[in-house]
Amino acid sequence: MKKLLKISLVVALALSGGTGFLGAKPKEAGLFPKMVKVPAGSFAMGYIFPNGLRLGFPVHKVTLTRSFEMGKFEVTNAEFCDVLNYALEKKYLSGDYQNNVTVQNAQGDSQELLDLNANFKGIKCEISFDGKAFVVEKGKEKRPLVYVTWNGAAFYCNMLSERAGLDALYNLTDWSCAVYGKHGYRLPTEAEWEYAATHNDGRIFPWGNDYKPEFMNFGLSVGHTTDVGSYEGGKSALGLYDMAGNVEEWVNDWYSTYTPEDQTDPTGAADAVYKEKRGGSWYKDDNNFAFCAYRYDTNYTYTYFFDIGFRVVKI
Repeated sequence: MKKLLKISLVVALALSGGTGFLGAKPKEAGLFPKMVKVPAGSFAMGYIFPNGLRLGFPVHKVTLTRSFEMGKFEVTNAEFCDVLNYALEKKYLSGDYQNNVTVQNAQGDSQELLDLNANFKGIKCEISFDGKAFVVEKGKEKRPLVYVTWNGAAFYCNMLSERAGLDALYNLTDWSCAVYGKHGYRLPTEAEWEYAATHNDGRIFPWGNDYKPEFMNFGLSVGHTTDVGSYEGGKSALGLYDMAGNVEEWVNDWYSTYTPEDQTDPTGAADAVYKEKRGGSWYKDDNNFAFCAYRYDTNYTYTYFFDIGFRVVKI
């Protein structure tokens, strides 16, 4: 009897690719982001200061019914470069990357993913193609990726999902996202991002309620990006780094105005013009703020800049 059970187990594992679940795909080797568990729960989305300053108005109650995992750090040059080389091998890429101009997706609606030729104010893209593979500028491996479009961030999530044997959540034909109902990597919703950053006491900044400029790479305090996780004092209660500063982060939602009604698992507008970003950056401009609830900084999906990056969630 024991022998029969052992044989059955071996057959089941073989059918499942060694995962132990029938029909599941085995996880491939590669650089996967370190993840932090975020429990389900409710919070007040938005914030109103005593002086009347409004961050996300009207403030409204949001309930997230599912726990999820969020990237402990912003996606690094090394991590994105690793995925580009995976996609290169699979023939998923197009664009003139051979001449270090641009990387695009070859399947579906082809969009620019990463601008290899970017050079704004002397700050160049830190990933290049050397004729055989994508490489990262030496010493910049752990810095957050920049010059990435929203489409590039979504494409990266799909590649992670594929390598992990999970569902690709973005449809590259129209770039829509299966936010819930499947299991894979994607960008966080606005609600997930703010909930994780403010967990579990509605704090103003990821580390608390007091402004601490020494806790973040923000507003030209350094003058460039820094290795992810460099600011230990700035991590959130859940252990998430650089939720304020270093780079602004693409999120999944289209920009739309808030409503006062309670919401459950919100995913934003079905369609709009701009995608939202969250978190402040190392640069200094008029719409760069480090408040967890600040959300009026938006861009087109094809936009890229030297202070925009992203982190992922896994559901």
